[in-house]
Amino acid sequence: MGEMITKPDANPIVLAAANLLCLGGVGYYLAGQQGKAIAAIIYTLVAWAITFGTLGWILAVVFAYDAYLLGQKLASGESIGEKENGLEFLNNLPGFK
Repeated sequence: MGEMITKPDANPIVLAAANLLCLGGVGYYLAGQQGKAIAAIIYTLVAWAITFGTLGWILAVVFAYDAYLLGQKLASGESIGEKENGLEFLNNLPGFK
């Protein structure tokens, strides 16, 4: 298992907004989950291209909510894993587990 990330100064709203407005993965990068950030950006861009934006926005919203949940854990002083997800179903995506 990878290293644990601790960032008690994390702001869940900033992480969620970054994921929502910046390619679906920048919030993960800010939280310290670089590999997950790259996977999320790739998923969002591919979905955006295939569905002309519709699925890309849906993924960005899902990833934003996930980043918000992880940001809440970080802000409360807990640690998260490099590939930890706030939403269990994201564990089924390659790059998120």
